[in-house]
Amino acid sequence: MRVPVAESALEAVVDVLIENVFAHTPDGTRFAVGFERRGGDMRVWVSDAGAGFDLDALERGASGAGSTGLGLDIARSTAVGAGGSFSMEESALGGVEVSVVLPLLAGGET
Repeated sequence: MRVPVAESALEAVVDVLIENVFAHTPDGTRFAVGFERRGGDMRVWVSDAGAGFDLDALERGASGAGSTGLGLDIARSTAVGAGGSFSMEESALGGVEVSVVLPLLAGGET
C-alpha cells in the first residue's frame, strides 16, 4: 500500500509504537502488530496486554511512565501531517491499542 509518508518516517512511527510496548510494559507482555486496508486508508496498529493507563491523562510531557511522550507525539504529527489520524484506546488484549491511519495514494497498492 502506498501512503503519503516517506518510508523512513513510516518506519520511525512503527518503531516508536513497538518501542513503547517494551518501554512501558513488563518483560514478556504479549503484544500484536498489524496493518490493514480500510477503504481509502491504511491502518497500522500496535496492541498490548499491559496494565494500560488513563487515556484521558496522556499528554506530551506527562506520560506518567517516566517518559516525555515525545515518541507518540511524533507518530501523531506524522499521521495528521499526512492527512490521517492517530488514536489510542483500550486493547482487546487488555492494555492499550495505538492506531495510525494514513490515506492511500492514488492507485493505493504497489
